[in-house]
Amino acid sequence: MPKVTIGRTEYIALPKLGVGRVEAKLDTGAYRSALHYQKLHVRQANGHPELVVTFRMGGTRSRMVFRQFSLVVVKSSTGQRTERYLVSTPVKLNGHTVKTQFTLFDRSDMKYQVLLGRKFLRGRFVVDVARRRVLG
Repeated sequence: MPKVTIGRTEYIALPKLGVGRVEAKLDTGAYRSALHYQKLHVRQANGHPELVVTFRMGGTRSRMVFRQFSLVVVKSSTGQRTERYLVSTPVKLNGHTVKTQFTLFDRSDMKYQVLLGRKFLRGRFVVDVARRRVLG
């Protein structure tokens, strides 16, 4: 299957989160993808932990409950290690739907609320860093 060329930023949708359109940055230096959240907490429901997350992006505010999640250690570009929650949700990019793992991180001080890393790109996409929003 031929790889699709995309730009360094692209508009995506996160259908399970109710986000119809948000601009994401493609980061070939990042292993995993990252997703901005506003609030999160873990609660017990029927004896099992659930991760309750509030998102606000693309002009949409939504609340999502993840029953499957884990904690991972992420090393930043500055070498700092932090523990983050890891969840999975589908990403739609111009007709391509890919179930993607995201670490949850407060990206409120960053330009892009969604960062798509190498695990998302691998085997599917090639990034042309000279271009933006190739697919619309």
